[in-house]
Amino acid sequence: MKRKFYLIDTENVGDRWLGLLPKIKKKDRIITFYTEHHSKHLEQNLMKQVHNPRITWLECVAGNNALDYQLIGVLSYLIAKHPESSFCIYSNDRDYRTTVEFWQSRGIAVCRKGFAVENGKKSKKKKGKKKKEQIQQSTKKEVQIRQKAAQLPCTLETSGQKKWTEEQLVAIIAKSVAVTDLGGWYQALTSVFGQETGRSWYLKIRGDANLRERLSKYWMTDEAERGLNLVALVLGIHDLDETRAEEAYEIIRSHNRKNVKAIRADFDKCFGQKPQQQYFKVLRPLLQVIKGK
Repeated sequence: MKRKFYLIDTENVGDRWLGLLPKIKKKDRIITFYTEHHSKHLEQNLMKQVHNPRITWLECVAGNNALDYQLIGVLSYLIAKHPESSFCIYSNDRDYRTTVEFWQSRGIAVCRKGFAVENGKKSKKKKGKKKKEQIQQSTKKEVQIRQKAAQLPCTLETSGQKKWTEEQLVAIIAKSVAVTDLGGWYQALTSVFGQETGRSWYLKIRGDANLRERLSKYWMTDEAERGLNLVALVLGIHDLDETRAEEAYEIIRSHNRKNVKAIRADFDKCFGQKPQQQYFKVLRPLLQVIKGK
């Protein structure tokens, strides 16, 4: 089973991470980065948990952004040692965004999560209200993903409309596939254009650094948006119902990409047998692209 590493920027989130330990899985690990300016509460917790194998305490050199750089260095080391694991930086500092995007574009599961800033004492009523708001936000996000899936510019031909040009299709692919993932580009291009035209575009992109630079500006940071965009595009290209992209994406997302039998079985349940099994057939070459390495 894959392990998840939680990297805590205590200089930014203070002690708000302390309730994390009982919520994570036993195989997961917390790495706490702190400096000499740490809180008394953190020190008390350190004394209690110093022998807990699930928490690593790393004292960092204090200074302007010094802890951030040390956290990023440890993150890079962990990724090199455990590339199949996932990593979460706990910090409200949005400057980690570029680091997260850098590793995500290389197929590494990295994310950043923050903590809401609390003012004054919390009442039970406020806690209940906060929980309700979290549920509403979660539901809202699901609705937004569905709306985004419906709004993606992937319908190839409608009444009175021309087909997308090859350049437009390449730009749509660029929203989902990082320019550093040339293997993913080959799979996506050949799935959209076929072997001959797809390979031609692949060689063009591989050999043109300026083109890759322009295409990189289209890349979307949200994993769900990338997956939905690519699934909807490929379904539309093959004259399948791209409005069912979310269903197809959820099936792929819920399985290990290597478990092809399970993915196909769920496609059969959702979309039925022949001729609907075309949904699985056209998306199978893209399992690694959608799921990551």
